[in-house]
Amino acid sequence: MKTLKAIAPNVRSIPLVNSWFAHPYLVSPLTFGLYTKHAHLPMLDSFVEDPAQHLESARIPELLGGPFINYDGDPADMERFRDGTRERCAQHLRSADAIGAMYQMLMTQAKGAGVPGLYAQIDPQIRHGVDLSYDLCKQPVARFIESVFYDSPLYDRSLQTCVLEKASYEQRTFVLSTPQIRHKGDTVELRLPFGDPLWNELYGGTEDAGGLLERLRGHLADPRRELPLLEGMLGERAAQAGRNAIPADSVRIRYLGHACVLMESAGVSILIDPLISYPGESAIDHYTFDDLPPRLDYVLITHPHQDHIVFETLLRLRSKVDCVVVGRAGGGNLQDISLKLMLHKTGFERVVELGEYETLEFAGGRIIGAPFYGEHADLDIRTKLAFGVQMHDANCLFFADSNPPAPEFYEPLRKMMPRVDCLFLGMECVGAPATWLYGPMLQKMLTRGEDQSRRLDGCDSAKALNMHRFFNPERLFVYAMGAEPWLTHITSIMYSEESTQFKEARIVEKQLRTEGRQADVLFGKMELIL
Repeated sequence: MKTLKAIAPNVRSIPLVNSWFAHPYLVSPLTFGLYTKHAHLPMLDSFVEDPAQHLESARIPELLGGPFINYDGDPADMERFRDGTRERCAQHLRSADAIGAMYQMLMTQAKGAGVPGLYAQIDPQIRHGVDLSYDLCKQPVARFIESVFYDSPLYDRSLQTCVLEKASYEQRTFVLSTPQIRHKGDTVELRLPFGDPLWNELYGGTEDAGGLLERLRGHLADPRRELPLLEGMLGERAAQAGRNAIPADSVRIRYLGHACVLMESAGVSILIDPLISYPGESAIDHYTFDDLPPRLDYVLITHPHQDHIVFETLLRLRSKVDCVVVGRAGGGNLQDISLKLMLHKTGFERVVELGEYETLEFAGGRIIGAPFYGEHADLDIRTKLAFGVQMHDANCLFFADSNPPAPEFYEPLRKMMPRVDCLFLGMECVGAPATWLYGPMLQKMLTRGEDQSRRLDGCDSAKALNMHRFFNPERLFVYAMGAEPWLTHITSIMYSEESTQFKEARIVEKQLRTEGRQADVLFGKMELIL
C-alpha cells in the first residue's frame, strides 16, 4: 500500500494569532484590534504591574478562565511582548480606536437626520468598510463590510503562526488568557499563515517529505534546531484509511467528545463541530483523528464560539473536507463576523451558508438549518444554526448550546422532521457572563447585574425535559458539557458531578430512564448503529 508522510497523529498543531490561541474573533481583522486593545493589553499591563497576583489567581481552580496570565518565566519577557504588541499591532489598535470613536459619534450626533455628512468624521482606515443607516426605531446602525477589512493591511497574515508539539497526558493549561511566548525545546513554531496550501501537505500527506521540509525551512525561526524536530514529527500515513467499515444499509453515529459527532453511511460522512483529541493525550478511551474516514463530505459548525469552531482541529482536517456548512451571517454587525469569509481566507474552498429552515440535499438525505436561540448573551448574532440531519432512515437533531424560550419555537422543525431518532442537547446551563467573550466589542459597558443576567448558557433540566417531550426522540444525548480533559484548556470547565450543570443533566437522565426512555450524559466516546 502506498504511504504518505504527514504530521504524526500524536502531534498537536496549536494555531496562534500574535501568540494568542486562535479563535474567530482573533482571526477576523474586524475584531482582532478590539480584542488586542480591550482584552490582551489590559491583561498584560496588569501582569507587568503584579505578576505574583496573576500567578496566584491562575492557580485557583475557581478562577480558571479568568483574566489572569499564567506565566512563571521572567516577567520582563511579558513586558517585552506587551511593548512589541503595541508596535506590531499599531494599525489594529488604531482601528479599534476608530471603531469606538465612530460609535460615540453616532450616539451623540445621529438623532434622525441624514447620515451622509457623518462619514467624513470616520477614520479613513475604516471609513470605506462602513455603511451607516438607521433602524426603524431611529437608532443609528453601522454595518461593517467585512471583506474590505480582509483585503486591507488589517488582515496581517504574518501574525498567524502554529506551534507543533507532541501530545502528552499532562493537562494543558488554560490558553485563552495567556499568550504563548515561551515554547519548550522540543516544539516547533511554524510561521505559516493558516490559509497556506502547505498545511494540506503537512496534514494530508505528501510523497515528497524532503521537498516539503525544505519549503518549510524559511518559515522556521531557527531552522538548524527546528527542522530535525519537524522531520521527527512526520510519520507514515496510509493513503487509504481502513478503520471505518460501516455495516451495509446502516448509519453509524460516533461521539468524539464535547459537541463533536460523526454521522456516516456507506456513501456520506458528516462531522459536526470538530474538536478532536490526540492519541496519548488522555487515559479516557476516546476517538482520535485516526478514527475519521478518509473524506469528510460535510463539516457542520453550529456557532462561532471557541469550543465549536476550533482551528486546531479544522486546519488539520482541511485537506479531507469537501464542504463546510455554517449559519448565514446577518451582514455586518460587529459581533456577527462571517464564518464563510473567515473559512475561505483560511483555505477552505467550499463553504455554504445555510439559513434558518433551509435545507442542503445530498444523496440519501439532507441537512436542515434551524434557529439557534439564546446562549449568545442576547446579542444579534446570526451566524449560528442548530442542525437536523436526515441520513437514510436515521434522523438526528444537534442543538449544541441552543437555549430556546420554549420548545414550541421549533414547531417548523418538528414538521420537517416529525420522527427523531437522536436528540443531542447541550446542558452547560451555567455559562459565562456576556463580557467574558463579548466584552472587548461592547461599545456601552454593562452593569454587573446586566452582565450576570446575559449568559452563554444552554438548557437546564426543565427546558431539556420540555424539549424531549416536544420532539419525543427515541434517544436523548446530553453533550457539549465541556468536561472531557482534552478541552479544558479552552473551556476552563473541570468535570465534577457536584457542579450545577452535571446535577441538572443527571436529573434529566434519571427522570427519562425512570419513564423507560433512553437518555445518556455523554462523556469521552460513544458509538451507535442505526
